[in-house]
Amino acid sequence: MASDKFTKEEDKRFTLRINKQIFKLVEDEAEKERRSVGRQIEAILAQHFDSENKE
Repeated sequence: MASDKFTKEEDKRFTLRINKQIFKLVEDEAEKERRSVGRQIEAILAQHFDSENKE
């Protein structure tokens, strides 16, 4: 079962400390993509690992 009513069963909730400048870059990109910052970070990581697996 998920840890709270907002977290999907397949998701893992955790805390992340991030440099403010990097956060701003991700936040701006997330706004353009109409995603939350968390989902934008997830998309960036997925894209990274997808490209790593193709090499």
